[in-house]
Parts: sequence; C-alpha cells; structure tokens
Amino acid sequence: MILPKRRKRESFLPWIHVLLDYAVIIVFLRGVFWFRFTSGFFENVIPVSNYPYYFRSFNFIALVVLFFLRFYDLYKVGRGLTFSAETAKIFKAVAASAILLMAITFFIRGFSYSRTFLSIACSLIGIGLAVERYVFGIFLMGIDEKRGSLRNILVVGCNENARRLVRYYRENPRFGARVVGFLDDTLPKDSRTEETPVLGRTRELGGLIQTRRDIHEVVLSLPKASSEEVLRMICECEKEMVAFRWIADIFGLITSKMTVSYFGVVPVLSFTDSPLADWENRALKRAMDMALSFSALIFLSPFVAAIALWIKKDSPGPVFYKQERVGQDGRRFMLFKFRTMKLGAESQTGPVWAAKDDPRRTRLGAFLRKNNLDELPQLWNVLKGDMSLVGPRPERPFFVSQFKEDIPRYMARHSIRSGITGWAQVNGLRGNTSIEERTKFDLYYIENWSIFFDIKILFLTALARKNAY
Repeated sequence: MILPKRRKRESFLPWIHVLLDYAVIIVFLRGVFWFRFTSGFFENVIPVSNYPYYFRSFNFIALVVLFFLRFYDLYKVGRGLTFSAETAKIFKAVAASAILLMAITFFIRGFSYSRTFLSIACSLIGIGLAVERYVFGIFLMGIDEKRGSLRNILVVGCNENARRLVRYYRENPRFGARVVGFLDDTLPKDSRTEETPVLGRTRELGGLIQTRRDIHEVVLSLPKASSEEVLRMICECEKEMVAFRWIADIFGLITSKMTVSYFGVVPVLSFTDSPLADWENRALKRAMDMALSFSALIFLSPFVAAIALWIKKDSPGPVFYKQERVGQDGRRFMLFKFRTMKLGAESQTGPVWAAKDDPRRTRLGAFLRKNNLDELPQLWNVLKGDMSLVGPRPERPFFVSQFKEDIPRYMARHSIRSGITGWAQVNGLRGNTSIEERTKFDLYYIENWSIFFDIKILFLTALARKNAY
C-alpha cells in the first residue's frame, strides 16, 4: 500500500540508484579494460579476438555486483546509513562479487580471463560506487532544500534517545528527514528542546496527525509506555496512514537487533546474535589482532623501552602494573599497563576509578593517560588471546559484581573478547562516566561489528582525549 503522505520520490529512488550503479560499473569495466589492454601503456597479453568475450561479460559482472548491492540492503530507502557505513557495505558487496566472479573464471574454457583485470576493476568499482552515491546524496540534499520535500517526523516522548535522534537527523541532512516536534507529558507546550518545539501531550497524537497533514512518520520514545498506549498510537497512525516506528530501548538499554521466530503461530522475540557468533568473523578478527599486535610490539619496542626508563626515573616502583580483570565469558585474566599511579594508590580508598586531576597519579602518569600510552603493554594481552584490539573495556571483578546486579544486560558485553579500545571509549565514555551509557555503546558495537568498524575505532582512538585521566 502506498501511503499518500509518503514522498513519491521514495517509490522510484531505488530504480535511479540501480541505473546509476549499473552505469558506474560498466564505465569502470570499460575504462580498466582500455587502460590495461588497448591504451598502449602495457604489453597486450590477450589477442584481439578475445575482446568480444570480455565485452559480453561486462553485463553479467554488473548484474552480479547489483545482486550483492541488493543483498546488503543498499537499495532500501530510509536505511539511515551514514556515508561511511554505506561505503563499508559497498565494499563488502563488491568484495563478495569479486570472489564469486573469480571462482567462475576457473570454469571458463576456450580463453583465459584475466583475474588481475577483474581485481583492479572491482577495486575501482567500489571506489566509483561510493563516490557516485556521495555525489548523488548531495544532489538530493539540494533538491530537498529547494523544494522543502523533507520527511517530517513527530517524536512521542522527549528522553535522551529522542534528543539523540533529533541531533542525528540534524547532523546527517543526506537522509532528507527532520524532527518537526515532540509530544511529551513533562515539558510545557510551546517550549523547545534541541531547537525543536514541544507540540503538546502524548494523548494529543491522534488529533495532531489529523490536522497536520505534513507529518509522515511518528517515532515512539517512551520505554515505560503500556501495551495499551502503544496499540492506541499504532492504530491512530494507521488510520491516518502515517508510518510508525518505535525506538528499541528496554530499561534504557539498546536492543536494536531483534528477531522474531514463530513456534507454530506463537511469535517469540529474541536478541540477534552478534556477527562475531560466526566462526569466520571470529577468525578474521583474531587474525587482525595477532598481526597488528605483533607488528606493533616489534615496531614500538624502542618507544616502549624509553617509556619504561622514563617511568623508572620519574617515581619509585615497578614499571608495569598488573590487575585482575573480567574478560570474555566472565573469565578472569591479568591485564598489563604502564604504572601511572603512586605506590599504594588504593591502600586508603579501596577500588575506585581515576578522576580528573587525580592526586594519586605520578607526573608522568598524567601524560601517559592523557595520550592513551599507558595501555601499550596490553598489546601483549592481545597477542596472548586475553583481549582484542577493539572491544568492551574489561573491568575489575569488584565493579563487575556490582554492575551486573544494577545494569540490565551488563554481562552481555562479556560475550566477546575485551578490548584495548572500544566504541564507548572513542565517544568519551571512559573513567568515571555513566555505566548505562557505556553499556549501550558496547552492546551497539557487539551487535553491529564489522572489520571496517574495528578499523574506524582504531583510527578514532588516536584522536580520543575526552575523559582520559
């Protein structure tokens, strides 16, 4: 059913993407073919009589790439993907296409199909598709601004997740959406939050969407709403043919990845397994951990030795500090760090977190913590297999025993190896910050893991300074 309030553009936009993607694929295949075989820059390794075979294969290659782009949901409107996330999916689709196409070349008889040509072409196709979609996104943004054809969203509830949603759409205009207002029972009508007006109470939803015909979507952000309230809102939206969404937040914790299984006619909701539940993904992540940690230990060994000598000179005590932490599946291990505190730092206080301008730090310790250098010895933990380069930060057993009782789903963050750095840490959630918020970010990472996500976090770690004390 086509909703009358849904922008007509969304019906044909996927077809425009298909045509543009097809054109980019063909252009790059022909361009690489010309450059490699007919430009004269390289020695021609295939006879001219084989050219027609290559040209006929281009349409098939394009169809394979388009199939995998569709497989990775790159033709769904309103996916809410940032440019970096969309680029990651594009390269996954192109890589899967390249693997399949190379496998097919082994069964081709009569002439030799150049796998070098195919590898170069697929690499450039990935770049070309990413650039094409970025440019097309900017073009659509211009049209939206000129015509005012944005998808208008009404948010019911004004908690932290609702405010985050407003900021997300404001910071990502490429989605062509904006939050036009809140309905909330705690804020006065006509007040403003996140530069967005409060339009009334939650009970006024039905009347508001009847009178304001420009609202295309309602998003519910009331974790404690009763099932009767939710059902009423859904029915009111359906009557006016307005799309309804519900922020997946139970007890304030993220539950973005859920699946429904049917046992007979009984629908059962469960958490979706992390991508790291697949053995091949675990093997890939572990291989990256071992390669990078081993290389870093060799490359940084002079730097590590210099820091060790500096620590020895700066204050009395050992160079390294080891502490028991809780890792994957609740197993305990000894974590290594450069010592940044004075000897006996917790003899009076017991286990506590470091605080800003903590008097227990040494002079050098403050510098090491600020620049994340105190974590370097944990490369050895990664190489041993106790930790990963990226993952939820491990806590001491004393804190874990508290948090697992108070924070719903806290122990779910122990389903994978702990990390030297993580999605929570690069977003400033470290040290004495909210455990609830940190757990949300950790669970988001676990549910949305990819090798590109790990690489992104590693790059961001070099810039992360917030709450590093």
